[in-house]
Amino acid sequence: MKKMILPLMLLATACLIPTPVRAQEDTPLAKQMESLDDAYKAFRRETDPAKGAKAAREAQDSVLKAIPMVPAMLEAMPAGEAKEKALVSYRTQMGKLFVSLCEVESAFIAKDLAKVATLVDTLKGQKKEGHNEFIEEEE
Repeated sequence: MKKMILPLMLLATACLIPTPVRAQEDTPLAKQMESLDDAYKAFRRETDPAKGAKAAREAQDSVLKAIPMVPAMLEAMPAGEAKEKALVSYRTQMGKLFVSLCEVESAFIAKDLAKVATLVDTLKGQKKEGHNEFIEEEE
């Protein structure tokens, strides 16, 4: 009986641990966002201007590929004016992100790491704003 209690307790504990729902991870947009995040992580602390500029260009490439895609949250919306406005907002934010990433590349090329740091802070805000608007909270 003692041999059965421990495995049952472990199973019960494992069932109670919350796990994040990641239903949208396999979408093409999610893959581009993951690529963007990887590039962002590469340049946010980079001190070599050439490597930083290259990572910024990789991030730009991911954004350009993601612009014509539609977030799952917007895809699920019924057709109409609200959906059209949301799509325009998504593309506008992605366009602004692209411009910001070009500014990061430019700062790296100019070897202005202080400006890169400032721009990275701006990117953090853009990411939060975009995720708040276009990603559904799943529990």
